[in-house]
Amino acid sequence: MDTYYWLVLLLFVLAAIDLIVGVSNDAVNFLNSAIGSKVAKFKTILVIASVGILVGTIFSSGMMEVARKGIFNPGFFSFEHIMILFLTVMLTDILLLDLYNSLGLPTSTTVSIVFELLGAAFMTGWLVSMSSDSPVVFDEFLNFASAFKIISGIFLSVIISFTVGMIVQYLARLLFSFNIERTMKKFGAIFGGVAITLITYFLIIKGAKGSSLVSTETLDSIKEHTALLMLISFVAWTIITQVMMSAFKFNPLRLIVLLGTFSLAMAFAGNDLVNFIGVAVAGMQSYASWSGSGIPASEFYMTALDAKVATPTYLLLGAGVIMVITLWVSSKAKKVTETEVNLSRQSEGDERFRPNMISRAIVGSAMAVSRTVGFVVPENARKFSASRFEQLKSSHIDEKNQPAFDLIRASINLMVASILIAYATSLKLPLSTTYVSFMVAMGTSLSDRAWGRESAVYRVAGVLSVIGGWLMTAVIAFLASSIIALVLFYTGSVGAYALFAIAGFVLFMTHSWFKRKSKEDAENEALLNPANIDDVIANSKDDTAEHLQTVSSLVLLSLGALVGDNDDVLNRNAKLLKKRIEKSAKFRGKLIKYIRKMGEGHTDAGRLYVTVFDLLQEYERHSQSVVRMCHDHVKNHHSLPSREFLDDLIDIQNSLKEFLSEISESIVNLDFTKAENVAEDKRALLAYLRERLDRQITLIQEDELGNRLGGLQVELILEVEDMVALSARIMKLYSTYANRPLTEDEE
Repeated sequence: MDTYYWLVLLLFVLAAIDLIVGVSNDAVNFLNSAIGSKVAKFKTILVIASVGILVGTIFSSGMMEVARKGIFNPGFFSFEHIMILFLTVMLTDILLLDLYNSLGLPTSTTVSIVFELLGAAFMTGWLVSMSSDSPVVFDEFLNFASAFKIISGIFLSVIISFTVGMIVQYLARLLFSFNIERTMKKFGAIFGGVAITLITYFLIIKGAKGSSLVSTETLDSIKEHTALLMLISFVAWTIITQVMMSAFKFNPLRLIVLLGTFSLAMAFAGNDLVNFIGVAVAGMQSYASWSGSGIPASEFYMTALDAKVATPTYLLLGAGVIMVITLWVSSKAKKVTETEVNLSRQSEGDERFRPNMISRAIVGSAMAVSRTVGFVVPENARKFSASRFEQLKSSHIDEKNQPAFDLIRASINLMVASILIAYATSLKLPLSTTYVSFMVAMGTSLSDRAWGRESAVYRVAGVLSVIGGWLMTAVIAFLASSIIALVLFYTGSVGAYALFAIAGFVLFMTHSWFKRKSKEDAENEALLNPANIDDVIANSKDDTAEHLQTVSSLVLLSLGALVGDNDDVLNRNAKLLKKRIEKSAKFRGKLIKYIRKMGEGHTDAGRLYVTVFDLLQEYERHSQSVVRMCHDHVKNHHSLPSREFLDDLIDIQNSLKEFLSEISESIVNLDFTKAENVAEDKRALLAYLRERLDRQITLIQEDELGNRLGGLQVELILEVEDMVALSARIMKLYSTYANRPLTEDEE
């Protein structure tokens, strides 16, 4: 078998990997509303989405036009160069989408594939035209019109989706308020009829159009009678909804959300499949055209790709199966979905994105406009609007089971996204499902007043980050594919296999990093989910002891490294301690959530936790100061302290180690029978430190100690004194808590 046969197989291996990383990113488009509203169990949602994906692959037209001729003119490329182009696109797409997945950011697989094709075709076409004896006009290689339509589609979809989502959600909330159980009895049947009819229209337009299983005559008939079909659908679904509500007490919003999830999953599989396997299929078809021609690969031009060729059904079904498996097992898909759900959640919580100057300016301007509008709108209208947006007091539902937003917003998300995508499709406008789904969700959350003054700057910063990532997708895809095409043009199959190995290594490294990050997040989350107050104290004491031991060990090692003039150890300690402090800083934002989880009547436990955490952060600052001073002193090649002070440091190191070990053991066991011994050790250690401090002051006054060494030695002693005092205070807090009078619940 020839080299190109193996390269085609490589294309399909890359396509399978691309399916995995692509679905991990695009799953957010059809999962976020159902998951965010907790409309059903997570597995039930996945089952419905999986069925939608499989149906979508069956109804796929099988035509992979974008990959074959939508961006470039295949007749100007030889088979040799078209294979370079296809391999470039697949390698770039895998790495780019995996990067976004690891960061938990949604992006458009359509935009990525289009600009990868454009970049690869640009570089390959330019190299071919430069190396040809009779250069071809360069712009004939590319189809710039398609790229321009995609770019214009980005901006149109962002603005229109956000605006329409915001307006429709505002009107829906005015109609239903947050008291859905009461208002649904009045307007639920009509709303259900409208919503399900629009989703049905979406299914017809996006599912049937272009499908190889639906005849042209049927499609023409559907198009001709669309208005009548929609009217019949509206009447039928309104009646069905009313019957379900009256006879079975069924909430129609659940049906709307689940049906919308199915329809978007179906559309995703039926229309975005080209983004993942289109290039591999085009490569297979190119090989089939060339292999029997007897013409050298460098002289066989790919005019055959101009014709329409259906993709074999088994390939479509195989791709669907891979999609479904990925949907169930991919942790990165959950991460991307989590980003969008968190940005649109109704309640307060941890904000992932930091505010910036632009987000602050936008929020400030919006508040100014709101105040201005408030003077214009009549008071009665303002009061009525405020009453409709007044949220009900939340019941005592565990946060894990608390929906991020209600079923009304979830229904609007799916309904508006469906109708916008269907309408754009009917007009043959390029529209990204990712952009539409995301911006509709952001518009509805803003209109629903989910972005309050406590969270607005963070949410806006998050939306700006995601949009910025979308724009960077096009730039990165174009540049990266151009560079890889350049490498493959000169290295051929050897370069392809080498880049495949490099891509595999990069995927392995990002997977390992993501796994470590997920494990850290899970450990932090476990600390915030105590089953009862006993677990709160158990988590607290264990974490405090571990914290003291970890930070203290770095300090003790740094003191020893100063004695031994070991810069490598000090450098490592500084990095480890910095990482530990950053972790604590992130955890600080979750303190209020933790205290809330304790429940009422546990003031003592809440006070213990926040006070200990505050002392630990202060302990970290003093520890970091010790490590930094030792590191800077050795790194800058300053003179080491005198032998006398180094001996003192060794004594301090040993005494401090023993003292902190006693405290950690007492805290872990909540056993303070040796408290007097610890107190005596503290007094002795502090007395020794004061004696050493007085000695340094005497040496400075006698001018026997220079500024650099004098400052180092005095500061080290003072910082260690503070560490001793803080650790003793922490132990005292646990001792006081353990010896307090028990409450009725604890007796």
